[in-house]
Amino acid sequence: MKRRNYLILFFCFVMMGCSGMKKKEKESASTEVNNESLKDIAYEAFVYAYPMIEQVKTVNTMNKAYGKLGLGPNKVYMGHKYPMDNIGQPIVAPNFTSMTGLINVDISGGPVTLQIPDITDRYAVFQCIDVFTYNFFYIGSRATKGKGGKFIFHNKNQQVQKVGDVTPVLVEQDIFSIVNRIDVKDRADVANVVRYQNQVKIIDKPATTRSYPTYDKIKVFSPDFVDYVNQLIVWIPEPEKEMYQRFAKIGIKSDVKLTADQRKEVQVGIDAAYKAIMSTKKQLQVGNGWTGATTIFGTREYINGRYLDLAAGASFGLWGNSKEEANYYILFAEGAGELTFTKEQLPPLSDIGFYSLTIYDSTVHATRNKYNSYVLTHDRMKFNKDGSITFKVSKKPQKGNWLYLPTYKFALLLRVYAADPNKIQDYVPPRYSQKK
Repeated sequence: MKRRNYLILFFCFVMMGCSGMKKKEKESASTEVNNESLKDIAYEAFVYAYPMIEQVKTVNTMNKAYGKLGLGPNKVYMGHKYPMDNIGQPIVAPNFTSMTGLINVDISGGPVTLQIPDITDRYAVFQCIDVFTYNFFYIGSRATKGKGGKFIFHNKNQQVQKVGDVTPVLVEQDIFSIVNRIDVKDRADVANVVRYQNQVKIIDKPATTRSYPTYDKIKVFSPDFVDYVNQLIVWIPEPEKEMYQRFAKIGIKSDVKLTADQRKEVQVGIDAAYKAIMSTKKQLQVGNGWTGATTIFGTREYINGRYLDLAAGASFGLWGNSKEEANYYILFAEGAGELTFTKEQLPPLSDIGFYSLTIYDSTVHATRNKYNSYVLTHDRMKFNKDGSITFKVSKKPQKGNWLYLPTYKFALLLRVYAADPNKIQDYVPPRYSQKK
C-alpha cells in the first residue's frame, strides 16, 4: 500500500501549495469548473461508474440464482459440482477445469476475518475485487505459493493489528468480492477439492451489514445512475477528489437536484459514454481474429486512471484477473478446421504457468455432446516433434488434440494462467484455418 500513501502525501502537498494561491487564481479555477458542461461531466462520471454498476448487476443476478444455497453478505459460497455437470445451465463461458466459489464481503459493521487452507498440490486462486473492480489482493498458487492463513479485512477507520498468524488487509471501501477457483483433475478428484472448499471459513464478522443496491437497467442508463455511486462509495478516494468535485454538479456525493433540461443534457453524456465503452471494447482485438484482455484488469495503481479501459474490461468480462494471474483470448470462427501453434507461438508462461483451450457455441455457452469434448488442458495436450501443437475442430473425432464442433459458428477461449507478465502483453495467438 506504499504507493497509495505516496498519493495521499502528494495530494496533501498540493493542497498545502494551493493554500497560498492568489484570490484571482482561485476564482479562475472555480470559473473553469463551473463552465464545464453537464454533458461532459456526465460522460466522465458514467465511464467511471460503469464497472461498479456492472458488478451490482452480476451480484444481483448471482444472489437471485444462488441465494437459497447460501450466497449473501459475509457468507462462503462454494460450488461443489463437477464442472461438466454445469453444462446446459445459462452460464457464459463456463470453466471446465476448476471448481469455483464466491464470497461477498461487507465490512461496514466491522472487520471480517477469513481463513483459507494451504493448497499446494494444484492451482488455486482467491482473487479479491473491490467496489471499483480493482484486483486489490491475491492469495493462491502464484501470489502466496499456495500458502493460506487467516486474513483480516478492514477499512481505514477500523484499527487492526497483526496478531499471531493473522494478516491485515486494507480495503478501500466497505464492500468487495472474493472469487475463488480450485483446479479439479477429474470426477474422482471432486472430493479432494470439496475438502479444500470446506476449509474456507469466515471466522469473525460484524453483526450488521449494509443494504446492497438493486440493479435496475432503466435507472442505470438514466441520470439516476448516480444513486449507485452514492450508495457504494463511502470515502472519496484521495486521488479522485477533484473528479468528485465535478461530479457533484450532477448529484454524485451532493444534494444537487437536476431540472428537466439538465437531465436531458446529462442523458446525452451518458449515451455518449456508453457508446465509447462499447467502441473501446471492440478495440481489444490483438490480431489473427482474437480478442484479448491483458491490460484492462488489475490494481488501482496499474490501471492508473484508465477508466475507459476499466469500463471496457467490465463489459468484456467482469472480474477478470490481473495479467500476472490469468489472461483470456476469445476467437469467433466458423466451420471445421485447425489451429496450429508453432513452438514460438505458444503462450509465454512463468515457471508455474499453464493454459487451456475451450470450445463453445456462438453465444459462448456450452452444449452437451456425446464425446464429452469441451476443453483441452496444457498437461493433456499432444505436442508435435518440433514442439508445435495442432488443435482440430470437427463433428467427428480425430486423433490428437480434438474438440467437438458444437455449432457451425463457434467460439474458442484460450485461458493462460501465471503467464510471463513481461511477454504476455504482446502475445497474439495464431489464426484459425477453416477447412474448405
